[in-house]
Amino acid sequence: MKKTLYEFLGVESNATPEEIKAAAQQLARKFHPSKYPGNPRVVARFNQIKRVYNTLANPQKRADYDATLEKTIPQSNTAPPPIFSPTTAADLPPKNQSEPHYFTQSEKIIYRAYIHWFGYVKALFLSGIAAYLLWFSDPLLEKFIGTMPFGHNQRLYLQWTLLGLFWLGIFFLLQTLLIQLTTTLMITSQQIIASMGLIFKQTISMTPEQFEHLEIQQSRLGKIFGFGTLKLRGTKGSRGVGGIAIKIYNIAAPHQFEKQLGRFIKTNAQ
Repeated sequence: MKKTLYEFLGVESNATPEEIKAAAQQLARKFHPSKYPGNPRVVARFNQIKRVYNTLANPQKRADYDATLEKTIPQSNTAPPPIFSPTTAADLPPKNQSEPHYFTQSEKIIYRAYIHWFGYVKALFLSGIAAYLLWFSDPLLEKFIGTMPFGHNQRLYLQWTLLGLFWLGIFFLLQTLLIQLTTTLMITSQQIIASMGLIFKQTISMTPEQFEHLEIQQSRLGKIFGFGTLKLRGTKGSRGVGGIAIKIYNIAAPHQFEKQLGRFIKTNAQ
């Protein structure tokens, strides 16, 4: 069941500003991101606490909110809206939890970006050509060697080169697969979330107010096939240290993500 902002903080609707401040500070200490590093869900909860406090600490915003509650309560026997679900210790994931929670139950995914298929094609093409020349087309390899000066003396070196290209393609294939499995880039109803990496994991989570800049980097092939690198930067209030930026590689349809991000920022710039 949805809770009011007062219930979210655990205070009565007639609580004094001092009581509201004390309750918000207590929750903020409990859900401070420093206690759960690398967990965007805790960051989102911490940001919710700040938004609730900013509403109830402002006399005009609180009066408007109270007026909304007065209109809502007589119309329904259920609890009045907002906004957030109750904050309990059960909402906190273990500090060493291997699979992070990126958003709360009250959030909805507006747009999710994906890794482009070009990385797979590049890797398979490189490995495929090398494998074909090495194991499936010996006459063609012999013909190619015959056109080279001292070609027969260089056969072993050429084979080692092709073998190296084959394993390089396999490396690119595994790299692309790893990027796909460990990369998250999405826009939810409350925040922007970007995460990538397995061992050296990078995560940034920011509200519309904390978003600062988006840069799209595309090569010529990226413009042709529709993929690119996105560089996101947030303000000091975002997940990380002031002005931190994160690069997400090989994102499909980067300009579509930019379009959806623009709508998200505009909608929430109230």
